[in-house]
Amino acid sequence: MSARETQIKLELNKVQQLYRKMQADQKALQQQLKEFKTQAGNFSDVVEQVLPSVVSVYVMDWETQEEISSGSGFFVSPDVIVTNYHVVEDIADEDYFYEEDEVEQVLVETYDGKLRLAEVVFTGNAEEDLVLLLISDFTFNPETGEQVESPQEYPPLELSFDVKVGDTVIAVGNPLGQFASTVTQGIISAIREPDEYEEGDEEEDDVAEVKVLQTDAAINPGNSGGPLINMAGQVVGVNTWGWEDADNINLAIASEALDDFLAGFEESFEEDSQN
Repeated sequence: MSARETQIKLELNKVQQLYRKMQADQKALQQQLKEFKTQAGNFSDVVEQVLPSVVSVYVMDWETQEEISSGSGFFVSPDVIVTNYHVVEDIADEDYFYEEDEVEQVLVETYDGKLRLAEVVFTGNAEEDLVLLLISDFTFNPETGEQVESPQEYPPLELSFDVKVGDTVIAVGNPLGQFASTVTQGIISAIREPDEYEEGDEEEDDVAEVKVLQTDAAINPGNSGGPLINMAGQVVGVNTWGWEDADNINLAIASEALDDFLAGFEESFEEDSQN
């Protein structure tokens, strides 16, 4: 990780405040799972299978110690997290591969109850609404507020490109503040391909320039950036929320678009390594 990491220090009371919130989040999530199990039966087993790979993301103003924005995310490799670009847009430029001396950092709350720093390493744009974070090997000690080296790899989720209208799906995230409805069940109601929309189409402005899935599973700021999963626990999409001109429509970036995004990151990483 970068040298800048050592320059970021949260005040002890802020660390303790965040850890108290994390404990409340866990209680809210367990209650939610209990209710979900009553409503959805064995579907809750699928949710519990993927939860260790799901995180909360907090974008901070490091000078004021205030939270700027938040969302959910999930691991696509043991140390790389994907979330929505709109979560980090206040601190990170669009379409960018960040180098070590200019990296921006966020806080990540992992399912095992730890608070870690993560670097914003690869961004998309408003249409893709994707960003990659590289998690650090350091956690914050809730007793002292100091960073402690604690290497940990997390289980990445598997992508699935096999999705069709009518498939049952679950949107998963972490509780964030008042947005506790972060595990919701529904079906795929439409699949929107970018090339289906010609110039002048009245619906053209309502969709992104990538393949998206429309679902009746509720997507809100709590599960935005989290995975939209099928009944095998595989990711068919990345939940997105607050999309311009998409009021009352629940959308997820299709896993094919995420796969292309990850390939773009690998290509940029290889080019940077060769320079």
